[in-house]
Amino acid sequence: MENKVILKAKKVKAIFTDVDGVLTDGSMYYAEGMSEHFKVFSVYDGVGVKIADLCDIPVFFVSAKKSSLLHKRARELKVKECFDGIENKRETVLDIAKRYGFELNEIAYIGDDLVDIQVLRLVGFPVAVKNAFDEVKKHAVYITKRRGGEGALREVVEFIVKARGEWGKVLDFFGGL
Repeated sequence: MENKVILKAKKVKAIFTDVDGVLTDGSMYYAEGMSEHFKVFSVYDGVGVKIADLCDIPVFFVSAKKSSLLHKRARELKVKECFDGIENKRETVLDIAKRYGFELNEIAYIGDDLVDIQVLRLVGFPVAVKNAFDEVKKHAVYITKRRGGEGALREVVEFIVKARGEWGKVLDFFGGL
């Protein structure tokens, strides 16, 4: 019999992720004269978005913080949609699910902080990154081995794709590794 976590991952048809603390290490960098802080993103997560796209799994960014840099990164990666300045992530995820026809048990959500709990409790495949706060980890069925900003999204994408039996398609695309 298959592990319950793998069974939940098999059902995933869409991935939603928080940004600060998941796609970044949670640090915010400021310098004199800058109007906006800057963020450091992992190229590993970028490849993760590409892998998801190869397997027809749309990725959505949902951030509480407003950031033009996030939109720039989302455009570079061609994520399905990018939302920032979101106070109620639960409502946003419900709206998107309805618009695209996703059942809640078909959604993965990756989070790290208290604002993410409302969504983690809602979706079928709730994930916390390794460096998430303990209260957040209580609501996850999968906790990444990688920290936020160090390829945690990529790890989750690979887990889901392997659970769905599509890893061979990915390897073929990248040259039959």
